[in-house]
Amino acid sequence: MSSKKSKVKFSNESYAVAEMYKVPSDKPHTLPIYATSSYEMESLEHSIDIFEGKKEGFVYSRYGNPTVQALEEKIALLEKGSLKKDVKAIMTSSGMSAISTLMIELLNSGDVLVTPDGLYGGSTELLVSISKKIGFTLLYADLNDTDALNELQLKSKITAVYFETPGNPLLNCVDIKKLASFCKKNKIITVCDNTISTPYLQQPLSLGVDYVIYSTTKYLAGHGNSIAGCIVSTHTSKMNGDILKNMRLLGTNCSPFEAWLTYIGLKTLHLRMERQCSNANALAEFLSQHPKVKRVNHTSLSDHPFHKLAIDQMSNHAPLMSFEVKGGLKGAKKFMNALQLITHAPTLGDLDTLILHPDSSSHRNIPIHKRKEIGITPGLVRMSTGIENLNDLKADILQALDK
Repeated sequence: MSSKKSKVKFSNESYAVAEMYKVPSDKPHTLPIYATSSYEMESLEHSIDIFEGKKEGFVYSRYGNPTVQALEEKIALLEKGSLKKDVKAIMTSSGMSAISTLMIELLNSGDVLVTPDGLYGGSTELLVSISKKIGFTLLYADLNDTDALNELQLKSKITAVYFETPGNPLLNCVDIKKLASFCKKNKIITVCDNTISTPYLQQPLSLGVDYVIYSTTKYLAGHGNSIAGCIVSTHTSKMNGDILKNMRLLGTNCSPFEAWLTYIGLKTLHLRMERQCSNANALAEFLSQHPKVKRVNHTSLSDHPFHKLAIDQMSNHAPLMSFEVKGGLKGAKKFMNALQLITHAPTLGDLDTLILHPDSSSHRNIPIHKRKEIGITPGLVRMSTGIENLNDLKADILQALDK
């Protein structure tokens, strides 16, 4: 990398401060981190052209960054699948900021948003909070029951539906194609959180969904070292317009460092998911046969209510499950505290296997009666499977259950 040649002799103070380097023409093999808040303009005319949209370019990293853009293009490509439409992705600072950035743009006072009962606790809390501030109505319904949805539509005129499939932590699934078809006929916007599945297992846009949300923190990045989110859609005009503008004005942009970590993590997505799904399928069967386990929630098991649907719309079963340990909270505590290899941590999608107690963490702010109603019990344990040796994971679970 060479320095710019100056015809004027400046002081060392100015030389220390000034950006004197020339960007090399060599293309780096690995995506670099553009750790800059702003970008140098070639001239005032160049600056005006960029601000007026006549030319492409970067001006300020809240508006756009080369590292972040490279990641957006990669995720859009993964989500596109066999679609012939263009796909646009917008990175955000977290999965929660992806939800808020999108929903604040899509919903207005007087609108109606419908979600399922078993939605991830944090998402439910956020949507409740946003609904109170904006003034839209939040309703709960079984999104697989289109007859009930039709009745609700006639009464309330639904604006949008928001769902995740499989759900966290009970692995309840939504028939994406069926729901998307119903919503299109009724001009209802569909938003799907695809965090658990990733494009490796499921591509909601190909099944008719309008918008896909990701907490890239989880399986997409896959290493537990970054926090970011993403909005993906085929509605490119809306994405490049109001939604992108909303992200910029709210300041929910993704940092270049988080984008770079996610970009590097994505390189091994298919390898990680293959092993994690394989481990999950085997551990679900293993746990279902243990006398101290009351029930196992995983779609690979034939007795799971969404076993067939998961096979129909996913390429494999998710690397996430939950199971109820006998003995309630006492039984769950005893089991979790006895684990030696598996880690207790409030996230999912890392390389190593993680457990969580939903009743006291992710869903603790959901009313107790509602938790009980949807199946979040004191004995429930959530497990995100990693890539460890399967026999080692079985041994750790067995010794902890048998304590």
